Order: sequence, then structure tokens, then C-alpha cells
Amino acid sequence: MKSKFNVIPLGILVALATAQTCLAAKELKSGSFAVVKSKVEHTQGTTKSMAKEKETVDEKSVVDTGAASFTQLDFSDASVLRLGANTQFSFQSKERIIKLESGSMIMNVPPGNGGVMVDGGGVTGAVSGTTIMANKDAQGNFSFMVLEGSGTGKVTARDGTITEIRSGQMATLDKAGGAPKVIAVNMDSLRDISPLFSEFESTMPGNEKIQAVADLQAEDIQTDLGSLQGPAAAGLTETSPSLLALSALTGLSVNAILGSNNMFVGDASTASGAESGSGQNSTPLYVSENSAPNDSRQASAKAMVASSLPPSSLSDTNTAAGGGADAAGTDTAAGGNSTPDTQPPRTLQQPQTPVTPGLATPL
Repeated sequence: MKSKFNVIPLGILVALATAQTCLAAKELKSGSFAVVKSKVEHTQGTTKSMAKEKETVDEKSVVDTGAASFTQLDFSDASVLRLGANTQFSFQSKERIIKLESGSMIMNVPPGNGGVMVDGGGVTGAVSGTTIMANKDAQGNFSFMVLEGSGTGKVTARDGTITEIRSGQMATLDKAGGAPKVIAVNMDSLRDISPLFSEFESTMPGNEKIQAVADLQAEDIQTDLGSLQGPAAAGLTETSPSLLALSALTGLSVNAILGSNNMFVGDASTASGAESGSGQNSTPLYVSENSAPNDSRQASAKAMVASSLPPSSLSDTNTAAGGGADAAGTDTAAGGNSTPDTQPPRTLQQPQTPVTPGLATPL
């Protein structure tokens, strides 16, 4: 006897249950095209046309970008979304779900708006009040990265397993299943070379907080708590979904990333290009010359991250690199009441192990 009920994958059930905790008074409602570069198509119902700046996009819309094409959408809740080349996107307003059918994106969601969930087709990434990037490739592999923010992102696999990641980390779920691959990405390099930054004249919201994370990474490297690494040291090969995602997000070829030795950040046990067996000495990717922070930049970076944490969390040794509680609706700039010079030594944030909390675990 056939069941009259549809079966919903466990991963989606967990993601939707988690999404309920993201809901806030502000819906995404609608957006508008702020920037349109090259071929960007806007479909409403059965009508497809070339997108135009200031044109409204609602949850019945589908947006497609062509090769070497980009667009920026500004939403009514002040969220900003940029789409890279060869990307298809739609959204659900009330649930605050971004449906990424293919391609790459970056999105900034102001604190206090209820966060956002990116649906990659049976797998999701969710976060509250921060800047994120995501990619879904042609094979169905899904990557989700948190660029800044004091809270944690949550990546839900098809089997319902949830993995937490922090600022500067990217989790990739292979289409074939299994645990996600979590890596730490060099934020300075990413921001310098990604077309999701460089192809737009305006500054991406959240940029100062991304810089704070980059400064903290540079400080770890400068003080030997961390090291720059190439793909081999990060456990990646030319066919790794994580590397393919970074190729899409940075605009670099796979070979260019394979030839680098500093796109990734790891602990100091494996220095860039050393003890990894990579034999790679070229450095097409880099921490910019401004990335070795002086004392004032270190203090500003720590203060900016700490300013978005509750006062009771400022003594936590893990908060400096994005740990601790989620932002409580604040965008306070550097120079708050924190005392970074007296904080105990930090340890480089490591990839989080998968957890399987209850269905209603809040972000």
C-alpha cells in the first residue's frame, strides 16, 4: 500500500526547524537590482527579461547571471546580496531562505534581522547577523563560509548532522555525502582577489569586520600561533570540492590555487609549503603588506570583534577570533570598552567537530 504522505529528507527537516529560530519581525520581502553587469536575467512567472537597475525582485523571481556577469541586490531589511557568474538564485521572504541553485554568492545581513539560511538543495548553511559566502558547483557540492561575526555558522548535511564553523572558516559538503571538509581561508587574500568584492565600486557592508578577522589571522601568523598553507597542507587536491569552490569564489583557476602556498591558514605545526610534500614555492596568493598588523591594528581588530559580544563574554579566550555568543544587533566600530592588551593568549581557531543537537537548537 502506497503512503499518501510525501517523505521529506531529514537534513531539510533539521534545517527548517533550525530556521524557525532565525525568524524575526523583518522579512526579506523584496529587493532591487543595485548593480547589473553584463548578462543578468530576471524571470517573474513565465516572463524572462534582462535585469535593470532599480527593478524590484520578489520571492516569485528567479535571477540568473551569465559568464563574466555580476549583480547586487539590496533588500528592504538592509541586507546586501551579490551574485557571481553563472549563478541562479531565488528566495523565500518569511523564512529568510536564499535558494542557491548554482553558482556563487556573498551576503551581508545586519545583526538583529533574524539571520539567513542558504539552501543548496538538501544541504544548508545558516548564520545570524554577519557576512557569508556560498557556492554550489555543477556536481551539486555545496560550500558555506563565514567571513566575520561573533557567532557560529551552522552547516546541515543531508543526514541532519550539523557542523559549526567560525569566522574565517569554510565547510564543504560533498554531493556523495559524509562529513563536511572544514578549512580556514586567508581572509586578506580572499577579499583582495574575489570578484564578489573587486567587480563592484561600492564597499561590501561588513568590510571592517572582515578586516578585523584578517588582522587576527595575521597576528596569529606573526606570533607563530598559525601558519599560511598551500592546498596540500590543507588536505586538498585538484579534485577536492573545497578547492573547486574556492576557484569559483576567487575567480582563480584551480592550477593557480594549487600553485599557491598561502591561501589557507592552519596551526603552526605545518608551515607554508613545509613538511607538506607539496614542493610548491610560488606565491600568487598572499597576505597583503598591510596584513602584518601593528599594535594599534591588533587592538582595533580585537576591540571590533569584542564589541559585538555581551560584557560577560569578553574574558573568554575564544572570543577574539569570532567565538562566543552571537551579535545582539550591534555594529559598533573598533574602540569599544574592551581591553585587548590584557586578554590572555589566544589559540588559532580550529575546525569544529560535527554535532547533532536537537531540531530546535538556536543559531
